Amino acid sequence: MKVLVIGGRGVIGSAVVELLSAQHQVLVGGRSSGDVQVDMTDPVSIEAMYQAHPDLDAVVVTAGHVPFKPLSQLTETDWQDGLNHKLLGQVRLVQSGARHLKAGAVFVLTSGLLEREHISGGSCASLVNAGLAAFVRSAAQELWGQARVNLVSPGPVAGDERGAAAFAGFMSISSEQIARSYLRALSQPLSGKVLEVFAEVTR
Repeated sequence: MKVLVIGGRGVIGSAVVELLSAQHQVLVGGRSSGDVQVDMTDPVSIEAMYQAHPDLDAVVVTAGHVPFKPLSQLTETDWQDGLNHKLLGQVRLVQSGARHLKAGAVFVLTSGLLEREHISGGSCASLVNAGLAAFVRSAAQELWGQARVNLVSPGPVAGDERGAAAFAGFMSISSEQIARSYLRALSQPLSGKVLEVFAEVTR
């Protein structure tokens, strides 16, 4: 398969690229670097990317920004940024890709455990992640027979110090373990599936 990994230079994305490269032809996508340039916040950029690469068999998204702030401090701009980037950015990639790519294309998106767990400052992330899970389950029904779409929902990543304080009390998971769920979502006959990858919360 010819697979585009958007966000393939990140902590999770790098592990996904390494794992998938053993079996597939992998391209790395990013806003300003990589094999393929695409801005997931810009519908025009997404359309242009698919027009330039109509032979993709799969698109894996491991990118997506969302603000982490206390609820009282979240501004309208913060909410819009989170929705436009991580939520609608991935929605756009599926909707546009389903029009441009051949039948049987696979989309693997990324959310996170804040769909089902909660931390201080995680309200925007919880909203976005829950929206992604609902979208994937619904889109899989509408795309049945045309394309598959799945969602990987990982917990905190080992070695990613940026989120260590925010996720105090949660057990981290290696990026290699998380990457295996992307391989499963890509390779197995699944659609509309939310693959949760996280360790138990310490209590």
